[in-house]
Amino acid sequence: MRKEKKRSVAILGATGMVGRRFAELLINHPWFELVMLVGDKSVNECYESVWRRKEAQLQGHYGGDAWFVRPFPEALKEVRVSSFEELLNSTSVDLVFSSIQASFGHLESELLKNGFTVISNSPYRRLEEGVPLIVTEINGNLIEDQQYIKNPNCVTSGLALTLAPIAQRFGLKEVSVVTFQSLSGKGDAKYPRDLVVGNIYSLHGSEERTEEFIVGEIQKLFRDQIAISVSCNRVFVQEGHLVDVKLKTVERISGVDEVIGAFREFDPLRHLGLPSGGHRPLLVTAERGRPRPRQDASHGNGFTVCVGGIYVEDRIYDLRYQFVVNNVVRGAAGGAILNAEMYHLRSPSGKNNKSDESYRPSYK
Repeated sequence: MRKEKKRSVAILGATGMVGRRFAELLINHPWFELVMLVGDKSVNECYESVWRRKEAQLQGHYGGDAWFVRPFPEALKEVRVSSFEELLNSTSVDLVFSSIQASFGHLESELLKNGFTVISNSPYRRLEEGVPLIVTEINGNLIEDQQYIKNPNCVTSGLALTLAPIAQRFGLKEVSVVTFQSLSGKGDAKYPRDLVVGNIYSLHGSEERTEEFIVGEIQKLFRDQIAISVSCNRVFVQEGHLVDVKLKTVERISGVDEVIGAFREFDPLRHLGLPSGGHRPLLVTAERGRPRPRQDASHGNGFTVCVGGIYVEDRIYDLRYQFVVNNVVRGAAGGAILNAEMYHLRSPSGKNNKSDESYRPSYK
């Protein structure tokens, strides 16, 4: 049953690209009241000024015909950027959404030690034993009474949603993945233009460690039951990752319709009444040349993953398909908000749990 009392929430890393999308998605949320936007270098600055400056910098760097500025939401006008110290000393914030870089992950640990519940999109500690890695539709049952909840990498978020119904229906043995990831996956950090304009930039061996993250996260979500190979690339697209998937199943697939049925029937949040769970997780397109990022990254307000190119007559693999996931919504801020909604549904409401007792992880 829904809880009527709104939880007061803060965003740590609110001035970054994912933080800005968090802010958009939380405006007028029926369960959460956004009370604090926390930044670093822009503390006490007007949030609108930071937003407009960062969006303009991205458009200036990549070009107006390639990068479209996201308009500032008027509901956040006059809001200023708060400091981490203000958040740490707050007694009104019930939970914190975090989108900080891994290098600032110690701030999450500090919040945990001070009794805050943290719902995090940061790669910091994602793969540690004892830290729940959650895609709500797949293992949201693990959320109850947790203080620290992670959602995975943007590609992993979409990939896990497409693998789950196939694994359930046919079983999975091997998965091969090639990604074509948009520029917004880098956040406000900007690639040198010669790497990406009219080009494809391979992320293999790069400092982003994307391939490593996807492999580790899929193995954690599916408990090491799937052998997976991943190759990642960056392409000159603003938003939406296109991912090519080839896999071998345990049981034989009789035809494309059987796969489409598995995708369309997968909707485990349907009856829970989560505000962001009203969008179907998967949408199947039969149109040739689809899915495509520009056309298919915004289904269900960005929460829906679009699947197409389904093929079952490959000479090596049992199934091939492609999907587009909105990397900023489903793969980042939206995924964390879904986890927070499940947390709100399953956990007692109330103020943060500040106490003198330090946070103790469940792993050794």
